[in-house]
Amino acid sequence: MRVIAAAGVLAVALTAGSAALAQEPAAPAGNYGGGAVVAPPRSIYNAGNMLVSLRATGDGRVQINAAVILSCSEDAVLRLVVTPATDGTFEAKGVRARRTGRGGRVRTDYSIAGTIAGASAGGTATARNSITRGGRTQRCPRATVRWQARRATGDIGLAPPLARARMHGTTSQRLAGPRRAITLRLSSDATKLTRALYEVTVRCGSQTLTDTFDAPRRNLPIAADGSVRDVERFTFRARRTIYRSVERFDAKVGAAGASGTFSVTSRTADRRTGRTLRRCRSGTVRFKAAP
Repeated sequence: MRVIAAAGVLAVALTAGSAALAQEPAAPAGNYGGGAVVAPPRSIYNAGNMLVSLRATGDGRVQINAAVILSCSEDAVLRLVVTPATDGTFEAKGVRARRTGRGGRVRTDYSIAGTIAGASAGGTATARNSITRGGRTQRCPRATVRWQARRATGDIGLAPPLARARMHGTTSQRLAGPRRAITLRLSSDATKLTRALYEVTVRCGSQTLTDTFDAPRRNLPIAADGSVRDVERFTFRARRTIYRSVERFDAKVGAAGASGTFSVTSRTADRRTGRTLRRCRSGTVRFKAAP
């Protein structure tokens, strides 16, 4: 009887252990991307928008690159490494200072917290900038953003996409380890891609420049097969130069996610002679996202 009882106790213990193991979150691996983007007509250059990239390095640490868009002239830019707890939670806070290209300094007071496990991550970020130029300091209002990120596979599933979907993922461009982020917002009836937010790095000769882009046009229609396409051309005339750029955006969107490409090319010319002063190209950048 004692042997049978012991076997029963062992079976219960094994079952309980298996259940505990099943409940443990899957360890993070690879690249995650996403953020948050507000719906039109609100501007992406105001608080409430964010891009965040995360990369699990394999040694228990996670690299984080984030840009929290604030209602002032400089975004809150974060570059940090965290070590999540066994349940995937993490929190970091502090101060970052950096110089701007206009001879000023930006001080960012920030906090970022979240959970990363399996193929998903999410949390909140709070940031406030103090910008000093010419001896004067501008203090931006504090902004808090709820963000989401995904380790997207590129699987899009079948059209149509999910209504009210938010899709998050990564692009083929990198920044100091993690792949860059992209976040998509669909309309409530899933017939339009209302907005896409992403960063693009372009090469201009030996120089590289990075900027945050909205999708070329808001409220892009989603075709019956899930395709989204747009080409936008812009011309800006200054006193001595003419700047022309072309933005291309192509995607397929389905119930399981989205994938596609985007690109940016530009040319700056002397307004009087027409001589090319600078050309910039991103090349074709691939992306993938998941809800």
